[in-house]
Amino acid sequence: MKNNKYFKPILAVVVLALLILIMALVYNQFKPETSKGSKEVVVEVVIPEEETKEFTLHTDAEYLSQALEEEQLVKGSAGEYGLFITEVNGRVADDSKQEWWCITKNGEDVFTGVDATPIANGEHYEITLTIGY
Repeated sequence: MKNNKYFKPILAVVVLALLILIMALVYNQFKPETSKGSKEVVVEVVIPEEETKEFTLHTDAEYLSQALEEEQLVKGSAGEYGLFITEVNGRVADDSKQEWWCITKNGEDVFTGVDATPIANGEHYEITLTIGY
């Protein structure tokens, strides 16, 4: 078998496939839990020096982006890390002023993208227009 010129490439492909399978299984085991069913989630839109608006979303969505898009509260573009929010409740972030939308949960940073942030009943999120990169 050592003389076969196809052995090493085939072995490499098999090992790579096994690694990908193992990584997928580990991710699936440790990904954030989601809850299904009817949920009520409060989203507060904060724009400095303007009135803060609060929206109560009723959804069956598992992730925050789905709930926000169902209510047509946000618009954006698909980016490398999922949905990149460019507009919230009709207010577009001005890139020339280094404006962007920051998402927090109960005032604490959210360390996942909006597409990967699971939601549960009773949670409170803030979407704040932030200036400066």
